[in-house]
Amino acid sequence: MIIFAIPLRSEKSAKNWDAVLHNFHRTVRSVFNQTNPDFRCIVACNEKPPMDREYDERLEFLELPYMPVPGSWLEMARDKFWKLTVIAVRAREILEQQEEPEKGIYIMPVDADDLLNRRIAAYCHDHPDAHGFVSHDGYVWNTGKRYFRIHRDLHTYCGSCNIIKMYREDLPETCPAAPELCHDRDTAVWMNARYPIRFDHHIIVDRYAETGRPFSRLPFRSTVYVLETGDNISAIHQQLYEKKSPSKKRFHPIAFLRKINVFSYMPITKGIRREFGMEL
Repeated sequence: MIIFAIPLRSEKSAKNWDAVLHNFHRTVRSVFNQTNPDFRCIVACNEKPPMDREYDERLEFLELPYMPVPGSWLEMARDKFWKLTVIAVRAREILEQQEEPEKGIYIMPVDADDLLNRRIAAYCHDHPDAHGFVSHDGYVWNTGKRYFRIHRDLHTYCGSCNIIKMYREDLPETCPAAPELCHDRDTAVWMNARYPIRFDHHIIVDRYAETGRPFSRLPFRSTVYVLETGDNISAIHQQLYEKKSPSKKRFHPIAFLRKINVFSYMPITKGIRREFGMEL
C-alpha cells in the first residue's frame, strides 16, 4: 500500500484558481494512472474542489475550513506542512486497518501540480520491505514546452520525489497541535523535527541513511516537476528572495552547464505521456 499525500492550497491564496484546479486535476489523473490499484490518494484542502471527472473511494478529501489564509511565503509553507500532518493522522488510521500494521506503510508527499510515474504503486507493492525509494534523476517541465529537462537527484530540488516508509511511531494518532497554531513558527519547528512527513524533501534521503534506513533507488524516473504554474511555492520563494536581495542573484556555472547540455533534454514522446498520465 502507498498513500499519495497531496496538500492543496486554498482558493483565497491562489493567483489563478482555475489554473490551480487545472494542474491539480492533471496531478490526480497521473496518480490514478497507476498500473497497480493498491494505493490511496488523500488530499488535504480548505474546501473540497470541483473535480473534472468521477473517481472511486481511493480518492479522499480532508476538508480544513478553519485554516486561515496564509499571508506570506513562510505561512504558505506552514500551511502545506500542516495539511501533510493532517494526512499523516489519516494515514495512521489506514495503517491500523492493514493485516500487518507493524510492517508500516509507504507515503509519498506530492505537490498539487506535479506528475507521477504509473509504475510507482506496483513497485512499492512488489518491494514491501524497503525503507523508502527515490529515483536517480527525474524530469523538470516548464509548462508548455515540448521537452523535459533531466535533473540528477531531483529529490533535492522537488518535493514530489520521496517515497517514505512510515510506522506507527512516525504518524500522529491525532493532530498534534491546536488548529489556530497552523501557521505558528514554534509549532512548525518542533513538528518538522518530529514527523517524517514534514522533513525537508532535500534532506530526507540523507537523514534516513544516517539512521541506518537508506532509501533504495527506483529503476525508473518517478516524477515530473512542473514549473511556471504561477502558484509554485518554491518559485514564489525564489522571486521574493531575488526581489529583496537582487545583488545575491548569482551566476551558477554548474546549473548553466546543465541547461546547455543537449543530453539533459528529453522530447515528450507518446510513451512518456502514457507513463505520466499526461494524455488522460
